[in-house]
Amino acid sequence: MKAVAGLVFAALLGATTVAHADFYVGGGVYSTSIDADLGGGSSLEEEDVAPAIFLGWRPIEFLGVEAGYYDFGNFESAGSSLEGTAFTLAGLLSVELGPVGVYAKGGVANNEFEFSSAGTSTSDSSTDPFGGLGLTVDVMDRLYVYAEYLRFAADDADVDVAGVGLRWNF
Repeated sequence: MKAVAGLVFAALLGATTVAHADFYVGGGVYSTSIDADLGGGSSLEEEDVAPAIFLGWRPIEFLGVEAGYYDFGNFESAGSSLEGTAFTLAGLLSVELGPVGVYAKGGVANNEFEFSSAGTSTSDSSTDPFGGLGLTVDVMDRLYVYAEYLRFAADDADVDVAGVGLRWNF
């Protein structure tokens, strides 16, 4: 009897979790700042504005998983340029306080950088940790405005992004 009661409880809990599961998609505009070691004692510290998009799933209200694409922008200094992007996979912990929510995001990023200088070009990719904090505001039933700050710690570059955008829950 206890086994049957346990199975019923697990089934009800699972049904409740699926009923509250939210899939969402979003995108925004980010101010990016990079501090990169270019080798040979030279470095690059620049800022740009670039887009980002993401797709996520929240199986329960306070926990989620998200995949995203972040364009770090194009940075130029003294005849050299550096472009960067990241594909991400992250976990989210969130707390909803009425129409306002706060969240922490952390995971791994596949960072890609391309450096050009004096007619030569090199590229580098690495898988590194990233993380940050964000805030959401419920504008309509399924539409949210968000703001977030993220830090990407790549092999030879640290990228900080701060952005705002929209998120739509399905």
